[in-house]
Amino acid sequence: MAKAPEKPDEDAGEALVVVPSDLDDKTHAEMLMMYRECADSVRFAKSQQWTTTAGALLLFVALGVLGEFSPHYGFIIQAIVIISMAVSGGTIYALAIFQFWQQAERGKLNMISERFSNVLRDVRAYLPPREANVHRYILLFFMLALILAANWLLILYLAPYIRFNA
Repeated sequence: MAKAPEKPDEDAGEALVVVPSDLDDKTHAEMLMMYRECADSVRFAKSQQWTTTAGALLLFVALGVLGEFSPHYGFIIQAIVIISMAVSGGTIYALAIFQFWQQAERGKLNMISERFSNVLRDVRAYLPPREANVHRYILLFFMLALILAANWLLILYLAPYIRFNA
């Protein structure tokens, strides 16, 4: 878990030494703008992951309703099962793309933050990168498991109507 920042020794009477960035004003402003853009991109990609997951789940519900109220013979039910598998595959692919996009943007954030003051680096180091990655991949695993479970439940729901021509 995240570690609490080390408290300075109060007996020493020393203040936190702040080492400002050595960037000129224009470059500093440019770096701030790039930092903000990267952070916004990470938030947008995470939002897209959740929206994609929710959209796929809604599609599974719609396919289940269509399967329940459509004629229960042959092609329609088989097409619904094939569509649900295609939706699952496409959703998993999109989630992976959004995850890699976030990873690239986080790399940019790390690169930019190295140019800023030590205070910013200390704040960013509050949550260790390994722990942050574990959190991100647990959420990704949850999204993937949710998609696969919903597809499986849809197929189980439609199983009585599936006819195999042998």
